[in-house]
Amino acid sequence: MAERFDDVDRAILGELQADGRVSFSELGRRVGLSAPAVTERVRRLEAQGIITGYRAVVDLEAVGLPIEAIVRVRDNSGRIEKVLGDHPEVLEARHVTGEDCWVIRVAVAAMRDLETIVGRFGKYGPTTTSLVFSTPISDRPVVPPT
Repeated sequence: MAERFDDVDRAILGELQADGRVSFSELGRRVGLSAPAVTERVRRLEAQGIITGYRAVVDLEAVGLPIEAIVRVRDNSGRIEKVLGDHPEVLEARHVTGEDCWVIRVAVAAMRDLETIVGRFGKYGPTTTSLVFSTPISDRPVVPPT
């Protein structure tokens, strides 16, 4: 894999992370390849599991979810993992080391909704909740090592 991952692949990844909707012809122009050559490279990166998907980025406030919070949960039993997917408020859940076992990012419409979800998670262990004021860095592009 390391032999086949070169500066052109890095450039392709950079461009796609900046704009996942760029056409193959435009992507090829940006990285100095023909459209068929860049298409082949992108398909190879997808097949290797380096590119794992494409998505739309949604403004939470614009869709009625203006309150974002980080909920940390100490669940030593492992039971919370089974129910995280049942809560549409959960945007991300990370199983981590340290005092807290879970770091869960949620988005809700109102404070009462946050109170409800924190109460549900509290059944699994002590929680600590932090409101998100702003996100100066989000989805930073990945730059593979050389």
